[in-house]
Amino acid sequence: MSYTNDIRRNPDYLSYHQSINAELKATKDRVRYFIGDSHWGEDGRFKEILLINHLKKVLPSNVSVGTGFVRNGEKITSQIDLIIYDNSIPTLFLEGDFVIVLPESVYGIIEVKSKIRANEEFIRAVNKAHLNGEKIQKKIFNGIFGFENQISFSGDMLAPSIHQILVNNSGYLNHVCFGSDIFMKYWKGGNPQDNDNKECFSFYKLSNLSFGYFISNLIEFIHLNSRGSVISEEFENFLYPIEEGKESRRLQNFEMKL
Repeated sequence: MSYTNDIRRNPDYLSYHQSINAELKATKDRVRYFIGDSHWGEDGRFKEILLINHLKKVLPSNVSVGTGFVRNGEKITSQIDLIIYDNSIPTLFLEGDFVIVLPESVYGIIEVKSKIRANEEFIRAVNKAHLNGEKIQKKIFNGIFGFENQISFSGDMLAPSIHQILVNNSGYLNHVCFGSDIFMKYWKGGNPQDNDNKECFSFYKLSNLSFGYFISNLIEFIHLNSRGSVISEEFENFLYPIEEGKESRRLQNFEMKL
């Protein structure tokens, strides 16, 4: 009885988040085992499905995840890998997971990348996220989810091409998961630890936690923008289980003040 009560009092949220990383890393290459490198498009689509299926398990019942387009008057986005939307608001079109929705129903959009490199493919993904955010014209969670990462975060500065594309596109793209260990967040009002009110991109080394923290930021965004209330202490402990807080893992050398 005492053992059971201790578990109830002390849930292991950190291990839960680590298990999200482990689960996604264990399953991400299963299609590739069978088709090799001959059909990269289908391998990428499988990774989108993995993330969609996980989000369906953890998001509120009034929130759906699909792929498709957002139409805003005469403006229409390019096709978006994942659209997170309020399913209580009518869609323009819905067939399976394919949707065309209005901006008022959108909570977030996510581009999914098998691997993030300091190359033109990532630059295009950042530009795409920015342009789609401009067309949606409202505050949303706008992220890039990379299952693997080949950008170095061990030196004194970010690759110049990545630094420049983030500076050029500040304000719309606000979350990036660089594989399972590196997480980036855009702070419009400045990093809360710095209290300088300077918008910035902050990078965090979250070993085996980046996937979970990316998803937690999405969950928090939906909660705050659907309920209009702050999250409870217990809910915050669940979403962000690093005891000393993720700011203790911030990569100061890579901080980008805008």
